[in-house]
Amino acid sequence: MTSRIAVALAFLLLAPSVSMARGLKVGDKATNFSLKDSRGKTYTLDSFKTNVLVIWYEGKNSKEQNRWIKNKLKRLRNAGKLKDSTYNSIGIANFQETAVPNFLINMVIKSEIKKTGAIILCDRTGYMMKHWGFRNGRSNIYVFDKNRRLRWKTSGPLGKKMGNRLIRMIRRLQR
Repeated sequence: MTSRIAVALAFLLLAPSVSMARGLKVGDKATNFSLKDSRGKTYTLDSFKTNVLVIWYEGKNSKEQNRWIKNKLKRLRNAGKLKDSTYNSIGIANFQETAVPNFLINMVIKSEIKKTGAIILCDRTGYMMKHWGFRNGRSNIYVFDKNRRLRWKTSGPLGKKMGNRLIRMIRRLQR
């Protein structure tokens, strides 16, 4: 009898963490976050007021997986087909993916910011991975609409067909 009670208690205690580990599903409203960039400025989900918000969660070994999509989005932005007033794309650096010291990661982030002008936030504790379901070792792309509902979720390299489908969705959401 006592072993059944112990099992039931263990299940009740572990159940919330199991459901949290699944992260966001398409259609879910995003939970808030508070992360700093490499200069120490704090950002929350509410810091971004656009119709569409694309979040890239990447680490040292995954930042090149979908570089072609980033480049295509940058070209569309430069051509005026993605407007700053309706579209925002941010990166979140996954500090959990590597044993490289934080100061070196910060140097790489600052260099990337200087090169691209992107906003890159630092997830030093794995908070976003735990709460949103991002995965280590993969390029994670989450797309949110103006109500901050998750509309697209992918992890890993995208082929041309799926990548172009993602871009078409982003363009539709910005309207």
